[in-house]
Amino acid sequence: MDEIPKILTIDDDESVRLSIAHYLEDSGYEVLQAANGHEGLKIFREQQPDVILLDLRMPEMDGLSVLRQLGQEAPQTPVIVVSGTGSFEDVIATVRLGSWDYIPKPITDLNDLENAINRTRERARLMVENERYKEELEQKIRERTEELQLMNKVLSEEISARKKSESIVRASLAEKEVMLKEIHHRVKNNLQVISSLLSLQSGYTEDAEATNLLRECQHRVRSMSMLHEKLYRSEDLSRIDMSEYAVTLINFLLRSYSVDGKVRPTYEIKDIHMGIDSAIPCGLIINELVSNALTHAYGHNGTGELKVSMQRENDRIKLEVADNGKGMPDDFSISESRTLGMTLVETLAQQLSGEVNFFNDHGATFQISFPD
Repeated sequence: MDEIPKILTIDDDESVRLSIAHYLEDSGYEVLQAANGHEGLKIFREQQPDVILLDLRMPEMDGLSVLRQLGQEAPQTPVIVVSGTGSFEDVIATVRLGSWDYIPKPITDLNDLENAINRTRERARLMVENERYKEELEQKIRERTEELQLMNKVLSEEISARKKSESIVRASLAEKEVMLKEIHHRVKNNLQVISSLLSLQSGYTEDAEATNLLRECQHRVRSMSMLHEKLYRSEDLSRIDMSEYAVTLINFLLRSYSVDGKVRPTYEIKDIHMGIDSAIPCGLIINELVSNALTHAYGHNGTGELKVSMQRENDRIKLEVADNGKGMPDDFSISESRTLGMTLVETLAQQLSGEVNFFNDHGATFQISFPD
Protein backbone atom coordinates (compact mmCIF):
# COMPACT_ATOMS: atom_id res chain seq x y z
CA MET A 1 0.00 0.00 0.00
CA ASP A 2 1.33 3.48 -0.94
CA GLU A 3 2.36 5.70 1.97
CA ILE A 4 -0.01 8.64 2.63
CA PRO A 5 1.74 11.89 1.68
CA LYS A 6 2.43 14.32 4.54
CA ILE A 7 1.79 18.03 4.21
CA LEU A 8 3.09 20.51 6.80
CA THR A 9 1.33 23.85 6.89
CA ILE A 10 3.08 26.63 8.86
CA ASP A 11 0.75 29.60 9.42
CA ASP A 12 -0.08 31.76 12.41
CA ASP A 13 -3.68 32.15 11.12
CA GLU A 14 -5.54 29.19 12.64
CA SER A 15 -8.52 29.53 10.33
CA VAL A 16 -6.34 29.30 7.26
CA ARG A 17 -4.53 26.26 8.68
CA LEU A 18 -7.77 24.48 9.49
CA SER A 19 -9.41 25.16 6.14
CA ILE A 20 -6.32 23.89 4.33
CA ALA A 21 -6.04 20.85 6.61
CA HIS A 22 -9.71 19.85 6.21
CA TYR A 23 -9.56 20.14 2.44
CA LEU A 24 -6.34 18.23 2.04
CA GLU A 25 -7.33 15.52 4.49
CA ASP A 26 -10.50 14.98 2.46
CA SER A 27 -8.22 14.61 -0.57
CA GLY A 28 -6.23 11.82 1.10
CA TYR A 29 -3.31 13.73 2.63
CA GLU A 30 -1.97 13.63 6.17
CA VAL A 31 -1.74 17.23 7.34
CA LEU A 32 0.62 18.51 10.07
CA GLN A 33 0.08 22.00 11.54
CA ALA A 34 2.42 24.56 13.05
CA ALA A 35 1.47 28.04 14.33
CA ASN A 36 4.95 29.60 13.92
CA GLY A 37 8.33 29.13 12.37
CA HIS A 38 10.07 27.50 15.34
CA GLU A 39 7.29 24.96 15.80
CA GLY A 40 7.23 24.31 12.05
CA LEU A 41 10.97 23.53 11.92
CA LYS A 42 10.63 21.22 14.93
CA ILE A 43 7.77 19.26 13.30
CA PHE A 44 9.68 19.16 10.00
CA ARG A 45 12.75 17.60 11.64
CA GLU A 46 10.64 15.01 13.44
CA GLN A 47 8.11 14.08 10.73
CA GLN A 48 9.95 14.77 7.46
CA PRO A 49 6.86 15.92 5.48
CA ASP A 50 6.66 15.63 1.69
CA VAL A 51 5.58 19.25 1.09
CA ILE A 52 5.63 22.40 3.27
CA LEU A 53 3.05 25.19 2.99
CA LEU A 54 4.67 28.32 4.45
CA ASP A 55 3.26 31.74 5.36
CA LEU A 56 5.66 34.67 5.22
CA ARG A 57 4.27 37.04 7.88
CA MET A 58 4.53 35.33 11.30
CA PRO A 59 5.65 36.52 14.74
CA GLU A 60 8.98 35.52 16.30
CA MET A 61 10.32 33.79 13.14
CA ASP A 62 9.00 34.86 9.75
CA GLY A 63 8.61 32.70 6.66
CA LEU A 64 11.77 33.96 4.95
CA SER A 65 13.86 32.86 7.93
CA VAL A 66 12.19 29.44 7.89
CA LEU A 67 12.77 29.19 4.14
CA ARG A 68 16.42 30.11 4.59
CA GLN A 69 16.85 27.43 7.29
CA LEU A 70 15.09 24.79 5.18
CA GLY A 71 17.34 25.66 2.26
CA GLN A 72 20.32 24.74 4.41
CA GLU A 73 18.87 21.59 5.96
CA ALA A 74 16.71 20.10 3.19
CA PRO A 75 17.01 21.94 -0.14
CA GLN A 76 15.16 19.13 -1.96
CA THR A 77 12.02 19.40 0.19
CA PRO A 78 9.32 21.28 -1.77
CA VAL A 79 8.19 24.54 -0.11
CA ILE A 80 5.11 26.39 -1.38
CA VAL A 81 4.81 29.92 -0.05
CA VAL A 82 1.20 30.82 0.85
CA SER A 83 1.16 34.52 1.65
CA GLY A 84 -1.17 37.51 1.51
CA THR A 85 1.46 40.20 1.32
CA GLY A 86 1.44 40.36 -2.46
CA SER A 87 4.78 42.20 -2.43
CA PHE A 88 6.94 41.74 -5.51
CA GLU A 89 10.05 41.95 -3.36
CA ASP A 90 8.71 39.08 -1.20
CA VAL A 91 8.08 36.94 -4.25
CA ILE A 92 11.63 37.58 -5.51
CA ALA A 93 13.05 36.84 -2.06
CA THR A 94 11.21 33.51 -1.80
CA VAL A 95 12.43 32.44 -5.23
CA ARG A 96 16.02 33.28 -4.33
CA LEU A 97 15.72 31.32 -1.11
CA GLY A 98 14.45 28.23 -2.96
CA SER A 99 10.65 28.24 -2.80
CA TRP A 100 9.04 25.98 -5.37
CA ASP A 101 5.80 27.91 -5.85
CA TYR A 102 3.92 30.98 -4.62
CA ILE A 103 0.18 31.10 -3.94
CA PRO A 104 -1.36 34.39 -2.81
CA LYS A 105 -3.92 34.69 -0.02
CA PRO A 106 -6.80 34.54 0.23
CA ILE A 107 -7.02 31.21 -1.58
CA THR A 108 -10.27 31.40 -3.50
CA ASP A 109 -10.06 27.84 -4.81
CA LEU A 110 -8.26 25.23 -2.70
CA ASN A 111 -8.14 23.02 -5.79
CA ASP A 112 -5.41 25.38 -7.05
CA LEU A 113 -3.44 24.64 -3.90
CA GLU A 114 -3.84 20.88 -4.37
CA ASN A 115 -2.72 21.21 -7.99
CA ALA A 116 0.37 23.13 -6.84
CA ILE A 117 1.09 20.42 -4.28
CA ASN A 118 0.80 17.73 -6.97
CA ARG A 119 3.10 19.66 -9.28
CA THR A 120 5.75 20.13 -6.62
CA ARG A 121 5.51 16.48 -5.54
CA GLU A 122 5.93 15.35 -9.15
CA ARG A 123 8.83 17.74 -9.58
CA ALA A 124 10.38 16.42 -6.37
CA ARG A 125 9.89 12.84 -7.55
CA LEU A 126 11.60 13.64 -10.84
CA MET A 127 14.45 15.32 -9.00
CA VAL A 128 14.88 12.28 -6.79
CA GLU A 129 14.82 9.98 -9.83
CA ASN A 130 17.23 12.21 -11.69
CA GLU A 131 19.54 12.23 -8.70
CA ARG A 132 19.29 8.44 -8.48
CA TYR A 133 19.94 8.11 -12.21
CA LYS A 134 22.85 10.49 -11.85
CA GLU A 135 24.31 8.45 -9.01
CA GLU A 136 23.75 5.22 -10.94
CA LEU A 137 25.34 6.75 -14.02
CA GLU A 138 28.30 8.04 -12.01
CA GLN A 139 28.65 4.61 -10.42
CA LYS A 140 28.59 2.96 -13.84
CA ILE A 141 31.11 5.50 -15.08
CA ARG A 142 33.36 4.77 -12.10
CA GLU A 143 33.01 1.01 -12.67
CA ARG A 144 33.61 1.38 -16.40
CA THR A 145 36.58 3.64 -15.72
CA GLU A 146 38.03 1.05 -13.36
CA GLU A 147 37.41 -1.67 -15.97
CA LEU A 148 39.08 0.43 -18.67
CA GLN A 149 41.99 1.19 -16.37
CA LEU A 150 42.33 -2.52 -15.62
CA MET A 151 42.03 -3.39 -19.32
CA ASN A 152 44.54 -0.69 -20.15
CA LYS A 153 46.92 -2.14 -17.59
CA VAL A 154 46.40 -5.66 -18.98
CA LEU A 155 46.83 -4.39 -22.56
CA SER A 156 49.95 -2.49 -21.57
CA GLU A 157 51.35 -5.64 -20.01
CA GLU A 158 50.36 -7.67 -23.09
CA ILE A 159 51.91 -5.08 -25.40
CA SER A 160 55.09 -5.08 -23.34
CA ALA A 161 55.15 -8.89 -23.36
CA ARG A 162 54.45 -8.95 -27.10
CA LYS A 163 57.18 -6.41 -27.80
CA LYS A 164 59.55 -8.46 -25.71
CA SER A 165 58.47 -11.62 -27.53
CA GLU A 166 58.80 -9.91 -30.92
CA SER A 167 62.24 -8.69 -29.93
CA ILE A 168 63.24 -12.24 -29.00
CA VAL A 169 61.76 -13.60 -32.25
CA ARG A 170 63.55 -10.93 -34.32
CA ALA A 171 66.81 -11.70 -32.57
CA SER A 172 66.23 -15.42 -33.14
CA LEU A 173 65.39 -14.84 -36.82
CA ALA A 174 68.45 -12.67 -37.26
CA GLU A 175 70.56 -15.38 -35.64
CA LYS A 176 69.00 -18.04 -37.90
CA GLU A 177 69.58 -15.89 -40.99
CA VAL A 178 73.24 -15.55 -40.02
CA MET A 179 73.42 -19.31 -39.50
CA LEU A 180 71.73 -20.00 -42.86
CA LYS A 181 74.07 -17.61 -44.63
CA GLU A 182 77.00 -19.33 -42.96
CA ILE A 183 75.64 -22.75 -44.01
CA HIS A 184 75.25 -21.62 -47.64
CA HIS A 185 78.73 -20.08 -47.49
CA ARG A 186 80.26 -23.32 -46.20
CA VAL A 187 78.35 -25.47 -48.71
CA LYS A 188 79.51 -23.16 -51.49
CA ASN A 189 83.11 -23.42 -50.27
CA ASN A 190 82.92 -27.20 -50.03
CA LEU A 191 81.46 -27.46 -53.53
CA GLN A 192 84.20 -25.19 -54.84
CA VAL A 193 86.78 -27.43 -53.20
CA ILE A 194 85.21 -30.43 -54.99
CA SER A 195 85.19 -28.47 -58.25
CA SER A 196 88.85 -27.59 -57.79
CA LEU A 197 89.72 -31.22 -57.03
CA LEU A 198 87.99 -32.32 -60.22
CA SER A 199 89.88 -29.65 -62.15
CA LEU A 200 93.17 -30.80 -60.63
CA GLN A 201 92.34 -34.43 -61.36
CA SER A 202 91.63 -33.66 -65.00
CA GLY A 203 95.11 -32.16 -65.22
CA TYR A 204 96.62 -35.52 -64.26
CA THR A 205 94.56 -37.43 -66.82
CA GLU A 206 95.82 -37.92 -70.35
CA ASP A 207 92.65 -39.60 -71.60
CA ALA A 208 90.62 -36.96 -73.50
CA GLU A 209 87.28 -38.64 -72.78
CA ALA A 210 88.06 -38.86 -69.06
CA THR A 211 89.11 -35.20 -69.08
CA ASN A 212 85.81 -34.21 -70.67
CA LEU A 213 83.84 -36.28 -68.12
CA LEU A 214 85.71 -34.68 -65.23
CA ARG A 215 85.07 -31.23 -66.68
CA GLU A 216 81.36 -31.98 -67.04
CA CYS A 217 81.22 -33.12 -63.42
CA GLN A 218 83.11 -29.99 -62.43
CA HIS A 219 80.51 -27.83 -64.20
CA ARG A 220 77.65 -29.62 -62.45
CA VAL A 221 79.25 -29.07 -59.07
CA ARG A 222 80.01 -25.48 -60.00
CA SER A 223 76.38 -24.84 -61.00
CA MET A 224 75.22 -25.94 -57.53
CA SER A 225 77.97 -23.93 -55.86
CA MET A 226 76.74 -20.79 -57.62
CA LEU A 227 73.25 -21.28 -56.20
CA HIS A 228 74.53 -21.38 -52.65
CA GLU A 229 76.72 -18.34 -53.34
CA LYS A 230 73.66 -16.45 -54.63
CA LEU A 231 71.71 -17.35 -51.49
CA TYR A 232 74.66 -16.40 -49.28
CA ARG A 233 74.80 -12.92 -50.84
CA SER A 234 71.03 -12.45 -51.15
CA GLU A 235 68.71 -10.60 -48.77
CA ASP A 236 66.06 -13.27 -49.36
CA LEU A 237 67.36 -16.64 -48.19
CA SER A 238 64.35 -18.54 -49.53
CA ARG A 239 64.19 -17.41 -53.20
CA ILE A 240 66.72 -17.21 -56.01
CA ASP A 241 66.55 -14.72 -58.87
CA MET A 242 66.86 -17.10 -61.83
CA SER A 243 67.79 -14.31 -64.25
CA GLU A 244 70.94 -13.37 -62.30
CA TYR A 245 71.76 -17.01 -61.70
CA ALA A 246 71.38 -18.06 -65.35
CA VAL A 247 73.55 -15.18 -66.60
CA THR A 248 76.31 -16.02 -64.06
CA LEU A 249 76.19 -19.75 -64.89
CA ILE A 250 76.23 -19.32 -68.68
CA ASN A 251 79.06 -16.76 -68.58
CA PHE A 252 81.06 -19.28 -66.52
CA LEU A 253 80.40 -22.02 -69.11
CA LEU A 254 81.36 -19.73 -72.00
CA ARG A 255 84.71 -19.04 -70.33
CA SER A 256 85.20 -22.69 -69.42
CA TYR A 257 84.68 -23.87 -73.00
CA SER A 258 86.82 -21.00 -74.30
CA VAL A 259 84.02 -19.68 -76.54
CA ASP A 260 83.54 -16.41 -74.69
CA GLY A 261 83.12 -13.83 -77.47
CA LYS A 262 82.45 -16.46 -80.12
CA VAL A 263 79.03 -17.65 -78.96
CA ARG A 264 76.67 -14.76 -78.31
CA PRO A 265 74.11 -15.49 -75.57
CA THR A 266 70.70 -13.84 -75.28
CA TYR A 267 68.41 -14.06 -72.24
CA GLU A 268 64.68 -13.73 -71.77
CA ILE A 269 64.13 -14.30 -68.06
CA LYS A 270 61.90 -11.85 -66.18
CA ASP A 271 60.64 -12.00 -62.62
CA ILE A 272 61.31 -15.71 -62.10
CA HIS A 273 62.22 -16.60 -58.52
CA MET A 274 62.55 -20.14 -57.17
CA GLY A 275 63.24 -21.93 -53.94
CA ILE A 276 66.44 -23.92 -53.76
CA ASP A 277 64.60 -27.26 -54.17
CA SER A 278 63.44 -26.17 -57.64
CA ALA A 279 66.42 -23.96 -58.53
CA ILE A 280 69.03 -26.75 -58.22
CA PRO A 281 67.44 -29.17 -60.74
CA CYS A 282 66.56 -26.23 -63.00
CA GLY A 283 70.14 -24.95 -62.83
CA LEU A 284 71.54 -28.42 -63.59
CA ILE A 285 69.23 -28.68 -66.61
CA ILE A 286 70.50 -25.32 -67.91
CA ASN A 287 74.08 -26.49 -67.27
CA GLU A 288 73.57 -29.74 -69.23
CA LEU A 289 71.77 -28.16 -72.20
CA VAL A 290 74.16 -25.21 -72.53
CA SER A 291 77.22 -27.48 -72.13
CA ASN A 292 75.77 -29.81 -74.78
CA ALA A 293 75.26 -26.87 -77.17
CA LEU A 294 78.75 -25.45 -76.59
CA THR A 295 80.28 -28.90 -77.13
CA HIS A 296 78.38 -30.14 -80.18
CA ALA A 297 76.29 -27.39 -81.85
CA TYR A 298 78.80 -25.07 -83.53
CA GLY A 299 81.34 -27.41 -85.09
CA HIS A 300 84.97 -26.42 -85.69
CA ASN A 301 84.11 -22.78 -86.24
CA GLY A 302 82.73 -22.49 -82.73
CA THR A 303 80.65 -19.36 -83.39
CA GLY A 304 76.94 -18.86 -83.15
CA GLU A 305 74.05 -17.73 -80.98
CA LEU A 306 72.59 -19.24 -77.84
CA LYS A 307 69.20 -18.31 -76.41
CA VAL A 308 68.03 -19.09 -72.89
CA SER A 309 64.54 -18.09 -71.80
CA MET A 310 62.25 -18.73 -68.86
CA GLN A 311 58.65 -17.56 -69.06
CA ARG A 312 55.68 -17.95 -66.75
CA GLU A 313 52.62 -19.24 -68.60
CA ASN A 314 49.55 -19.38 -66.35
CA ASP A 315 50.54 -21.74 -63.54
CA ARG A 316 53.58 -23.22 -65.29
CA ILE A 317 57.13 -22.18 -66.14
CA LYS A 318 58.64 -22.91 -69.55
CA LEU A 319 62.43 -23.16 -69.80
CA GLU A 320 63.88 -23.05 -73.29
CA VAL A 321 67.49 -23.46 -74.45
CA ALA A 322 68.03 -23.00 -78.19
CA ASP A 323 71.07 -22.71 -80.45
CA ASN A 324 71.49 -21.93 -84.16
CA GLY A 325 73.98 -24.72 -84.70
CA LYS A 326 73.79 -27.86 -86.79
CA GLY A 327 70.93 -29.36 -84.77
CA MET A 328 70.43 -32.87 -83.48
CA PRO A 329 70.24 -36.04 -85.62
CA ASP A 330 66.82 -36.78 -87.11
CA ASP A 331 66.51 -39.99 -85.15
CA PHE A 332 67.49 -38.35 -81.83
CA SER A 333 65.33 -39.24 -78.81
CA ILE A 334 65.94 -37.98 -75.30
CA SER A 335 64.50 -41.09 -73.67
CA GLU A 336 66.69 -43.36 -75.81
CA SER A 337 69.84 -41.29 -75.48
CA ARG A 338 72.62 -43.07 -73.57
CA THR A 339 74.57 -39.96 -72.61
CA LEU A 340 74.64 -38.94 -68.96
CA GLY A 341 73.75 -35.34 -69.82
CA MET A 342 70.46 -36.18 -71.57
CA THR A 343 69.60 -38.75 -68.90
CA LEU A 344 70.12 -36.08 -66.25
CA VAL A 345 67.92 -33.61 -68.15
CA GLU A 346 65.06 -36.12 -68.32
CA THR A 347 65.49 -37.20 -64.68
CA LEU A 348 65.68 -33.62 -63.39
CA ALA A 349 62.61 -32.63 -65.42
CA GLN A 350 60.72 -35.49 -63.79
CA GLN A 351 61.94 -34.24 -60.41
CA LEU A 352 60.30 -30.90 -61.26
CA SER A 353 57.11 -32.76 -62.30
CA GLY A 354 57.73 -31.44 -65.81
CA GLU A 355 58.13 -32.72 -69.35
CA VAL A 356 60.85 -32.31 -71.99
CA ASN A 357 60.24 -31.49 -75.65
CA PHE A 358 62.83 -31.30 -78.41
CA PHE A 359 62.81 -30.14 -82.02
CA ASN A 360 65.17 -28.85 -84.69
CA ASP A 361 64.50 -25.31 -85.95
CA HIS A 362 67.64 -23.77 -87.47
CA GLY A 363 69.40 -25.50 -84.66
CA ALA A 364 68.45 -27.53 -81.60
CA THR A 365 65.70 -26.35 -79.24
CA PHE A 366 64.92 -27.97 -75.89
CA GLN A 367 61.82 -27.00 -73.92
CA ILE A 368 61.08 -28.05 -70.36
CA SER A 369 57.65 -27.16 -68.90
CA PHE A 370 56.96 -27.65 -65.20
CA PRO A 371 54.53 -26.34 -62.53
CA ASP A 372 55.26 -22.96 -61.00
